[in-house]
Amino acid sequence: MASHGRITVAALLFFCLFIGGFDTASVAAQPVPPVSGAAPPPSNGAPGIPPDVLTIPQLPVPPNSSFAIDDTVLVGNDDDWTGQVILNAPFSVIQVTQFYRTEMPKMGWAETAIVRARRTSISFVRDQRVATIRISIQKDDNKRTDIDVVVSPIQTKLAPGTSSTTAPMLPRLK
Repeated sequence: MASHGRITVAALLFFCLFIGGFDTASVAAQPVPPVSGAAPPPSNGAPGIPPDVLTIPQLPVPPNSSFAIDDTVLVGNDDDWTGQVILNAPFSVIQVTQFYRTEMPKMGWAETAIVRARRTSISFVRDQRVATIRISIQKDDNKRTDIDVVVSPIQTKLAPGTSSTTAPMLPRLK
């Protein structure tokens, strides 16, 4: 296990896959609040869940957010995990956008692009990874926001036996 009460991504994945069987709507994360910058509380308060079990290294999570455990997939370790995290937060799109634009740089991520539309998308880079955060109003409750975070490596390795000259190329759009 990692220090400071955090569980490794592998342990979280194990917990999600093999323990399961609980209502994800009742499991809430307790990270840094959107604007205050206060430190996270020591426990997520969910009965039967160890403190900070839903803390994801290098990813800020708005307070009182719910994880969609069935749709969240994480691979790797605390330092270089990749995957998709699906959240639901009780804040507006504007508040969640500001939260990520403020909190991601505190964890070493540099913002590279933002697109504000019906669904806001923000891209960040850190080391050899890119994070894309999509933020939209929840369809059945306009007071809540759906958050989809995808973290992937910037460079991909070629399959054995291929080279950059023999790897398939995508067709150009005309």
